Amino acid sequence: MITIYWHCLGMTKADETFVADALNELAQHLKAEPIKLPVSIKQLGDEPDLAKGVDAILHKLTNPSYTFGRCVNETFELFVRLSVLDKTCPAQLLVYCPPDSPIAGAAKRGNPNAVWGATASIGGFISPEYKLRVDSKYLSFMYEKFLCAVYKLNSKFTIWHEALHLLGLDECYDKKTLKRNCKCKTCVMQYEPPRGVDENWPFPLCDNLCDRQKEKLRELAK
Repeated sequence: MITIYWHCLGMTKADETFVADALNELAQHLKAEPIKLPVSIKQLGDEPDLAKGVDAILHKLTNPSYTFGRCVNETFELFVRLSVLDKTCPAQLLVYCPPDSPIAGAAKRGNPNAVWGATASIGGFISPEYKLRVDSKYLSFMYEKFLCAVYKLNSKFTIWHEALHLLGLDECYDKKTLKRNCKCKTCVMQYEPPRGVDENWPFPLCDNLCDRQKEKLRELAK
């Protein structure tokens, strides 16, 4: 089973509740018909050593020369060292943080269009020591998307958008014009939510994903 850990950085208890509720609701939609993809949602703070290590890595982002990509790689290696990742299951991380936080700044420096959130893959050199401790098919899956940051606050749309990137969904918008390029007018994977979307949630996930994205999730569930 895929596990998505969530972590609030410099946020309130109310923010923690908001993120947990949004991700647990997403998980309920994913495990239902027709997708049937089980996803476990866990708070990073439930594993103190892991949370402490992640906080130390994220703190390095106060140095502008320390990139979002390096942060992702070091976090991946930490997950392996602490046996969060093994040969039985993949795990990924969603960080919820203020828009002026160092992780948000680093993400936006890497991609100026990432104004609300960003998801990053594992890049650069990863020691073979770590690769050998993770099942090859899961390693490939996590190389695509491992860590995401959400810094648009109180937006279920953005949390779902970035969390679905972790599950392998790509964008449903043109990278140059930022306009939606699929047929689903309310697709969660478009660049900007349609007016009123966050206010009107919850609504069924499958009503708000294009057929291509739904098929990707069904394939992942197999």
